[in-house]
Amino acid sequence: MRGSRAGTPLHAAVAAMFFAFGVGVGLWGGASGAILTRAGVDAATFGIILTVYTGAYLIAMSAGGALGHRFGVERALAVSAILFGAALCAVLNAASAAWVASALIAAGFLGGVVDVTMNAEGARIERRLGRPILARLHAAASSGMALGAILGSLIAASATPWAAGVLAALALAGAGVAYDRAARGDRPPPSPVGVPGRKGLSLAPALIGLGVVIGVSIAAELAASLWSTLLLREEAPKLAAISGLGAGFFSTCQAALRFNADAIRVRVSDLRIIVASFAIAAAGFALVGAQAGFAASVAGFALIGVGTGPIVPCGFALAARQSEAGPAVGLASASLFSTLTRLPAPLATGAIAQMLSLPIAFAAFAVALAATAAAAAAVASASRPARSPRNV
Repeated sequence: MRGSRAGTPLHAAVAAMFFAFGVGVGLWGGASGAILTRAGVDAATFGIILTVYTGAYLIAMSAGGALGHRFGVERALAVSAILFGAALCAVLNAASAAWVASALIAAGFLGGVVDVTMNAEGARIERRLGRPILARLHAAASSGMALGAILGSLIAASATPWAAGVLAALALAGAGVAYDRAARGDRPPPSPVGVPGRKGLSLAPALIGLGVVIGVSIAAELAASLWSTLLLREEAPKLAAISGLGAGFFSTCQAALRFNADAIRVRVSDLRIIVASFAIAAAGFALVGAQAGFAASVAGFALIGVGTGPIVPCGFALAARQSEAGPAVGLASASLFSTLTRLPAPLATGAIAQMLSLPIAFAAFAVALAATAAAAAAVASASRPARSPRNV
């Protein structure tokens, strides 16, 4: 079973799921500026909507461990992926603030289930292979986001803006069906049972810390992928059709880094990689906040992509190894604790953008990421150096 579980068909199906997930999210990111303008949603309102969206996403991720244990990761992932595609289709065709809010919240919950279950499956395959693969799986998601972001902005400015929604639905439905077929042909052994009374969650201090770190990184990624289009449209209104370049370069550079991150993880501990990555991402946010023009901002988003690239896969790999109940419980627990930093971020971003400006909101991210890098560096210096990515 070990060999077949780590075999090509299932591994490829999981990679395709990550890619399709990225395409769907990227399409929304690239088209978001046009959709929000069409729906009459300002920065403050968008910040509130994103906060509720993030809450729904986190609730779903925190419940993902229990869902995986009860229904099986395979069933939960395949079904939620198809439903997530349908929800994104609704978001991409939204024509009012209420429509944007309701559809995005639904997409947030379903996307959270897909996120935690596909990462749990990736972590399980990684453990069976005995070598790191999570970073490359996340690279597949980033590649999909890059493609989706560029297509999203182009399609939104075309005569057929509805095509973005159809593309998102088809990509995720296809990935869901392909994964279901691969999983049916390669059943895993039963997952270990969690500690009674925890209901799929763990309160280990290491998971709390990892959750906070992951939350900061994902909040930064969300800002780069969803607020970038609005910022670039403001800087260069005549280039609205290519305003998805910010999210596109962010995702492309993130993917390039993640494709090579596993080789780095063999030589450098996950925690030390996280420290360096936060410092690089902080520099990218500072460049965007400097308001140096369209090209400089795109370069800043690219730098953010390089910086944030390894953080989530390294953090998830660490979280998956912290719980004796299995990867799904570790990931779900870290996702719950990421609420402490991830949930307030969209609301704060929207408020700062409305009262001051969007570039200043990005500058605030630079300060927050620099502070996180300093805190993580203190923890890393107090920890014993790791020889492999399996060490904390």
